[in-house]
Amino acid sequence: MKSLANLSFASALDLALGESGLTRDDIGHGMGWSVSKTSRVFSHDDNYWPNMPSIPQLCAILGNDVLLDWLRVNTNELRVGRHELVPRLSELELLRLLSEIGKEMGDVNNAVNKALANDGLIDKQESKKIIRESYDVLSRYREVIVAMRAIQEGT
Repeated sequence: MKSLANLSFASALDLALGESGLTRDDIGHGMGWSVSKTSRVFSHDDNYWPNMPSIPQLCAILGNDVLLDWLRVNTNELRVGRHELVPRLSELELLRLLSEIGKEMGDVNNAVNKALANDGLIDKQESKKIIRESYDVLSRYREVIVAMRAIQEGT
């Protein structure tokens, strides 16, 4: 199985940005970067990256650990089960993955419906279950995104 090692840092940064739901400008502002620096950091054509000491803050602003995982994978500190997938999915594999995502989305829907069935509200415990189920969906979509990035990069 291949992993984030198949992605360039620029693609890993794009993946992290996509998962964050923020814009490049939001990230640049949060980092205290100028518009020019923000543009350079997110440009695939420019070999200009955030400095290493700023990576923890960048990950905190992005709200995910994609860049940390990319660093771990590319320094041979692999973590089993995290961001691992076959980069080029066959049509059948892609259909199976999408079917599994549909099942995971159904699990989220079931958790929401179960929570609302009692009193029409979602309590703290129920919210934890919904979040856990939602992360399963996100994780599976991450597999699709990483596989599509691998295709884009020709690996």
